[in-house]
Amino acid sequence: MMKYKAWFFLIFCNLFWAGNMIFGKYVMYEYPAIWTAFLRWLIALIFLIPIAQFIEKPAWLQIWKKHFVVILLLSVTVAIYTVLTYESLQYTSSTNGALINSLTPATIMLFSLMFHKEKITTFQVIGIITSFIGVLIVLTKGNLLQLFHIEYNKGDMIMILAVLAWTMYSLLGKKTKGMPTATLIAITSFIAVIIMLPFLFIQPLQINKITVLGIEGMLYLGIFPSVGSFILWNKSIKIVGAGIAGISMNLIPIFTAILALLLGQGLGTSQVIGGIIVIGGMLLTSMKQKQAAPKPELT
Repeated sequence: MMKYKAWFFLIFCNLFWAGNMIFGKYVMYEYPAIWTAFLRWLIALIFLIPIAQFIEKPAWLQIWKKHFVVILLLSVTVAIYTVLTYESLQYTSSTNGALINSLTPATIMLFSLMFHKEKITTFQVIGIITSFIGVLIVLTKGNLLQLFHIEYNKGDMIMILAVLAWTMYSLLGKKTKGMPTATLIAITSFIAVIIMLPFLFIQPLQINKITVLGIEGMLYLGIFPSVGSFILWNKSIKIVGAGIAGISMNLIPIFTAILALLLGQGLGTSQVIGGIIVIGGMLLTSMKQKQAAPKPELT
């Protein structure tokens, strides 16, 4: 019964993250990328700080003094990842963004092999290659033979940079063992918000363009994928473990595609085929994986 409960949590957890791509796309029409990232984590902090305080009761100052270098680096990568994600959605579809973002577990595995000398299985190697081919199909619209002769979507390229930023966050996150999870997310989010403050003037917010739908979309980004998914994810891994929970992240591009269709956005054949290949590759990388899954709380 507990496992069914965990999968119920994971379904909604990934549904909220898929919604981040969909609502993020709509919000970009009214908010610049830097403002979207800034306001998202500012809203999330309203909930994250009390959750950390009342559940984990951390010694905030002591944690900062002991881990300030790692926390600062994590905060920078969080800010970069979030801004790049929303910047990419100005130029590419939410479906493409979700598919490219699903490469993240594979890139984390690859970089862990390079920098941490972690073991990688044959299934994982095949999975990484398969997922990469799937993403190439999406990027080239199925025309792999013209790989070096086409004009790539600017947003797709920016999303790849976002994936690399999140990969760095995940690698750095391995140095935070023993730190309370909610506290870590709250602190890094708080510092990320401060880091983004000076850059708000680069892309001024035009208040007259903001609609009720834009405000509702921003509230969604700050509450559901930032706080809701975070809570559901952590409840789930306590029941089924991080490895099995990590497999559920393959639901994100599927949910994104479904939500896109419900909202009237079209899907191309290359997106469908590429998406199936990406998901198949990610399932392969999840097989016999013994190391801890990446931390996706900030997706």
